[in-house]
Amino acid sequence: TQTERFLRWGAVVGSTLSSAAGDVAGTEPETPDDPAARLSELLTEVMSLGADLDLDSVLQRVVGAAARLTGATYAALGVLAPDGSLASFFTVGFDPELEDRIGARPRGLGVLGVLVTDPRPLRLDSLSAHPRAVGFPPHHPPMSTFLGVPVTIGSEVFGNLYLTDKPVPFTDEDERVVQALADAAGTAINN
Repeated sequence: TQTERFLRWGAVVGSTLSSAAGDVAGTEPETPDDPAARLSELLTEVMSLGADLDLDSVLQRVVGAAARLTGATYAALGVLAPDGSLASFFTVGFDPELEDRIGARPRGLGVLGVLVTDPRPLRLDSLSAHPRAVGFPPHHPPMSTFLGVPVTIGSEVFGNLYLTDKPVPFTDEDERVVQALADAAGTAINN
């Protein structure tokens, strides 16, 4: 429900504020990893998503914000087709030439398919070690760490937000921030 989403979003904000409480009042954040800077960017992104009327633009912005806020090298949002495959795929971190060399977009198999059949957050320190890992097509960059979070509209799964290759494992806070973005995206899409 909308109330549950609001409460979950409030928990993320509260947790992030709590993490930032040790910061010196009145100082500017020094790095993008600074909790105060992360909170500020999360709030800016969440508040601005509802103002954008173009769905593709909203989804691309969510992907970019998720990558920036977590430090992931690559991020994607896969929109589900009625049959559970991926109907569209929005990415950050891949240049157009690399995408052309890789070829076809993912279909929602392997680890990406785990979130399709079991739409709950999934965090992995080693993507290739997961039992459902199927590898990558030729020319695809190697990927190690992984965080996947469903994007829902009400109780229906709209798609999944995938992040990979953070230099260190994804954290509980990363998961909460990405879930807040996914929830905001679901609300923006629904409106």
